[in-house]
Amino acid sequence: MQPITPDDLDLLRSSLTNADLVFLDGFHAVKHAARFGADIGLVACASEAKLQELADSLAPDVAGELTSMAKSIDKKDVKKIGEMRSHWTGVWGVARRPRYTVEDILASPDPVVLLENPQNSGNIGACIRVTAAAGAGGVLLTGDANPWEPAVIRGAAGLQFAIPVANLDTIAGLKRPIIAVDPEGDDITTATIPAHPVLAFGTEREGLSDPLKQMADMRVRLPMKAGVSSVNLAVAVGIVLYSQALR
Repeated sequence: MQPITPDDLDLLRSSLTNADLVFLDGFHAVKHAARFGADIGLVACASEAKLQELADSLAPDVAGELTSMAKSIDKKDVKKIGEMRSHWTGVWGVARRPRYTVEDILASPDPVVLLENPQNSGNIGACIRVTAAAGAGGVLLTGDANPWEPAVIRGAAGLQFAIPVANLDTIAGLKRPIIAVDPEGDDITTATIPAHPVLAFGTEREGLSDPLKQMADMRVRLPMKAGVSSVNLAVAVGIVLYSQALR
């Protein structure tokens, strides 16, 4: 296995801030990028044996591709990528960022998840991950959150390559039924949700904004035990996507 070059190291560093590139943080992100057809420019690993073990056990379908393109990186070079870039798998990569549009996502016949002004990168990544697992049409985000930043990539395990994600400038003009997930809504276990919905989720602290709730065609709530005020955002997304109301 060849060692990374100074140019490779520059590529890894630049992918943290370059909007055309995606820093693949950990083996699972690299694995999913390869599995879902990403244009991968570099795979770097701290241990050839560990990469081979991970690839053989977790991604035999792309093991040959990953091991053939991988280059070795030592600890001092990992530190040069940036602070907090260590990962237990010892694998990192760079891919070209796919360009998804809001129109592409809304054209899907499947449910679409809308995250209104999400704040926590790990939660955003987990929402993308469960949305991809459920086979939904995509994830839209309002506000300033970047679904391609390294912390979100890590939280999603790189599944931004499996399902389209995009930022939405305004909720006005969405030509699909908007289903607001709200504590004042109908019980989702008995609700009948219309076809092709946009499922809107607010933050755990603030919930959905009044304008979005007023725009909604329907509100649904998750039944909870008395005294329990909320669940993690990604848990809520998963419950709704896998609920019988959408089946």
